[in-house]
Amino acid sequence: MRSQAEYAELVKLCYLDVDNLISAQRFASSDEFTEVKNTLQLSNSSKKFKILDLGCGNGIASFAFASIGHDVVAVDPDNSEDVGLRATERLGSVVQSGSISTVQAFSEALPFPDSTFDIVYARQALHHFSDLYEGLAECSRVLQSNGILFATREHVITDEKQLQEFLGNHILHKLHGGENAHTLQNYISAMQKAPFKNIRTFAPFDNIVNHFPTSNADVRSWLYKSLEKKLGVIVASILIKVPTVQRFYRQKLSHGCDFPGRLYSFLCNK
Repeated sequence: MRSQAEYAELVKLCYLDVDNLISAQRFASSDEFTEVKNTLQLSNSSKKFKILDLGCGNGIASFAFASIGHDVVAVDPDNSEDVGLRATERLGSVVQSGSISTVQAFSEALPFPDSTFDIVYARQALHHFSDLYEGLAECSRVLQSNGILFATREHVITDEKQLQEFLGNHILHKLHGGENAHTLQNYISAMQKAPFKNIRTFAPFDNIVNHFPTSNADVRSWLYKSLEKKLGVIVASILIKVPTVQRFYRQKLSHGCDFPGRLYSFLCNK
């Protein structure tokens, strides 16, 4: 992909720069990670958490969490220098306040004692599990009581037909394989069985964790233009500042988002 000019923007958006430190620094300063910190209530917390970055890839999230002072265990089955654990190890050598350690493993057989972690963070990882329930059961096992699972940017499909359409159009699946998607109910049912509680589902436009690279400013601009067209500049300028109006608009966008592989995120407790 890097060698083909037409994929240059996609490589950047996927944080797959040759120098993964550049990718990691960009992710750590992104609106997406700001939203992750807010959701996990890390922004105003002085506590040092032990975080499992499951399916860490080239380590961008591990770096981001460690850079704000947390101890991260990065897990991935891929040990490569480019997009695997050895790439993550390089980032561990440059973090200042927190720490990164790496472990090669699959989600279905995590080599950690029960109740090891405060948080399991899985960015675009659940749909790669060979067994969704077994992987989630392991996430539950290694979490402390009431610990948090935050699984972000998971591909959702409606049925088998959408799955085949999604796989047929996914550029990484064409080049490498290994992509997958599940119905929303399958994700939720597997979490309930694992077991997790207080399952909160984030639809495609609920927040920027899902709709990146579309920015929050983009969504506000769409809303303003819609309001201005229907109600005029003055009313639009007032309503654009009302949180309830913004939430309703995001719900409307999400409701209309039914394409194969649309992105959802999940927040729940052990």
